[in-house]
Amino acid sequence: MRRLIPVFLLIFISSSFSHEPIFGLGPGTIFKGGIGIEAEYERNEKEEGVATEVLYGLTEDISLTLRAFNGTKGFQSYGGRVKFRLWKRYAPGRIDALAVIVGVNHSVEKNISYGIVGTAVGHESRRWYFFADIRKGDKFYIDGAVGIRPWLTEYLKPDLVLLTELNYESEGDYNVYFLSPAFFFTYRNVAIKGGIQIPVKSEGQVKDVEERSAFSVEIHF
Repeated sequence: MRRLIPVFLLIFISSSFSHEPIFGLGPGTIFKGGIGIEAEYERNEKEEGVATEVLYGLTEDISLTLRAFNGTKGFQSYGGRVKFRLWKRYAPGRIDALAVIVGVNHSVEKNISYGIVGTAVGHESRRWYFFADIRKGDKFYIDGAVGIRPWLTEYLKPDLVLLTELNYESEGDYNVYFLSPAFFFTYRNVAIKGGIQIPVKSEGQVKDVEERSAFSVEIHF
């Protein structure tokens, strides 16, 4: 029986949701043929509204995400991205992975399109989570996150992970740093997650950088 425990732990991690950062990106992909639907409320200093995402697993290591955002000013943006998990390592009770992300997004308000390119690395275990990513889209982003599962629950039981993120973004002549507490709660194939981005430092010509928030519900099929 003891020999089976590491196997059970590995199944727990690889079968459950990928507990990725709320404001950054992680290397996790959905299983082949899997479908995920997410509705996320987002608020920043310029706009608030609901982003809808549809995730599809082309293979175990390649997933496609389509995204659209509808705000108080109307339909704002749409686009898609592909995540390719280049490397993964399974060990009893843990997963390490590295992925690249490419995509495109179109701003309806500004009538411009821009490419998205980046890379993400992550470590997931029964207790601890670590993530980092760097990407370029409408802005330049660098993110890091650490997470902990305060209570080790069994698979198919309600599960909570608490996250602390450090986020950096740059556009033109300004730079902003954020500290972002967040959570990720899952029960079977449903995930509820949310967080707050708190600006802690700004440089250059920064205008009206305020707290931001996100809250979402995601279902996998």
